[in-house]
Amino acid sequence: MDYLRVSTEEQANGYGISYTGKKTARYIQKKSWEHVGTYADEGFSGSLEADDRPDLRRLMKDARKSPRPFDMVVVNEGRSIGRTGRAFWKWVWDLEDLGVYVAVVKRDYDNSTPAGRGQMRKDADYAEEERELIRDRTQGGIQEKAEDGLYPGGMVPFGWDIAERGKKGASHYVVHKEEAATLRRARVIFLEKRSWEETALILNSEKRLTRSGNGWTAKNVRCRLLGDAALESRVTWRGRGAERDQDGNPIYGETVVIKLPPIFTDQEVQDLRSAIASRRPWIKTRSRIYLLTAGLMTSPCGKTYEGHQNRPTEVIYRCTGRRETYAGAGDRCTCPYLEATSVERQVWKEVMATLGDAKRMKAMAQDWLNATSHKRMDYTQRIAELDQRIAETEDLIDITAATAAKRALRRGLSREEAEEAAERVAKPHEDELAGLEKLRREAEAWQREAAEAGRWLQNLERLAEVAGRNLQDVEPAEKAELLRMMKTRAEVLRCAPRRQGVACAIRGWFVTADRGVPVLTDDAWERVAPLMGGSRSTIDRRVMVEALLEKAISGARYQDLASKCGVNSKSLQTQANRWLRDGVWDAAMELLADAEQVPVWQPDPIEIKVTFAPLAIESRVGVEEREGWTRGGRRRTRCARRTPAAPCRG
Repeated sequence: MDYLRVSTEEQANGYGISYTGKKTARYIQKKSWEHVGTYADEGFSGSLEADDRPDLRRLMKDARKSPRPFDMVVVNEGRSIGRTGRAFWKWVWDLEDLGVYVAVVKRDYDNSTPAGRGQMRKDADYAEEERELIRDRTQGGIQEKAEDGLYPGGMVPFGWDIAERGKKGASHYVVHKEEAATLRRARVIFLEKRSWEETALILNSEKRLTRSGNGWTAKNVRCRLLGDAALESRVTWRGRGAERDQDGNPIYGETVVIKLPPIFTDQEVQDLRSAIASRRPWIKTRSRIYLLTAGLMTSPCGKTYEGHQNRPTEVIYRCTGRRETYAGAGDRCTCPYLEATSVERQVWKEVMATLGDAKRMKAMAQDWLNATSHKRMDYTQRIAELDQRIAETEDLIDITAATAAKRALRRGLSREEAEEAAERVAKPHEDELAGLEKLRREAEAWQREAAEAGRWLQNLERLAEVAGRNLQDVEPAEKAELLRMMKTRAEVLRCAPRRQGVACAIRGWFVTADRGVPVLTDDAWERVAPLMGGSRSTIDRRVMVEALLEKAISGARYQDLASKCGVNSKSLQTQANRWLRDGVWDAAMELLADAEQVPVWQPDPIEIKVTFAPLAIESRVGVEEREGWTRGGRRRTRCARRTPAAPCRG
């Protein structure tokens, strides 16, 4: 079996898969091995691990088959294995544990012998050093461009273009005429409308589109106008997104500010800043932890749900497909809002049922073990082998240096000259020792990662042990963490038709509080009457309270209740909102906590499938659907077998 890998850069230099494939095929024929197949990753970087290279991932999977289809993987050169220690050694060691070895055409060796493993370590170090050298040279050239105020590469801010693009030492930023005109127009519109949404709509209506040809969104136009490029006429090279060391400094060079030819005058920038400062500041509402955000719940249209505070008393999940792709697009989905409390309660019930089911927990653990076995290699033996090799190399250095020094002294050289001779002789062994120590440190880090993965399994077992306690009282933050730990996914399969009208805040209060609706007897009314006020009102407050309780029980509309009870629907709704806002309703329902209760109205159900990845375990639960709105809100791979009886299958 041969494994071929070339990067995009190697392809550009003429070293494609066919070039390396001819070399590995001739090598296999020369060794009289049986060639059983080829795996090839063309255009994939050597810094990628096995899981990130499609054919190498398939090779590793096939190596675990029984009977094993091959016992030797042939590569053209060491850097075909990988360009970093992590990308190089992890899959080579994993194959060794399976009895599969790697042969390298260049220098003709394999890792089935100590000498071969030593040469492989040298190739691994060389591949990584070569990668670092290439990167340092490339980054150094880019740094020099940036410091000279030239275009160093990367994204060009909207409103600017690159002149002399591709010419060494000449490419630089210039103003893009059409894009700059769009920015100037956007500034004028915003100064007039003081609204990003309206600015985006007007730009789109005037066919002033983004660079990609799409319509503007409010967020997009705001970012373009308020970015450093537009306001400060500059771009920052190696800024916030630059890769940094442990001290916070950019790894590949210093941060450089490159001046741009301005689009706006100083006065225009000042006017824009003043307009931004004069806008009413956004006031953040109280935060709530939504358990099923961050992609944990998908909608029927394929998008995900996000938590949303629709009104002070209403918390919902809103499909991200309801957002406009750009201002005025009108292509939003129609997935209805989901009442957050109800959905989370039902999904949490399924989590508790899974935690309390020993068979399901065992299946979850076993499936996870099977899915991640290649990532949990035991590095203990590797570290022990490296420790032995390090000790042998240290002894070899001491013996070699001492012998060289004695010979130098016998030849009449001075002590300093003898020490220099000893250092020269020991230098190759010192380099090998440094490489071994580096590889050992990396192996220890990988061992810690494997142990961390193993702790996930222990967490599952621990969860099964504590499932008997009342998990309903777990804090929302702990619930969210547990859902992520169990890799929970909820998929909304079916939504009930949207109802017309305004969502009932009173019913929402009972759902959020997880309480039934009290029966308003004469005694119950006597207890709450002093709270309800209305001494100067012509409308009987008991009638209003009874109407609101009936609405929570039946799901009736305000207008239906108004005609039945002889109360104006607007007055009834206004009074309900006032009691909720002022805390009167909370206090009244607390006084009736011990009264007889009936269930709150449950709308038509939706169907949700709950899974715990990487399991096939799933459950479908019915969840109550909330009422809808007619307006408001926005719709989201050498073989030990070399005998004639068992020829090698490389």
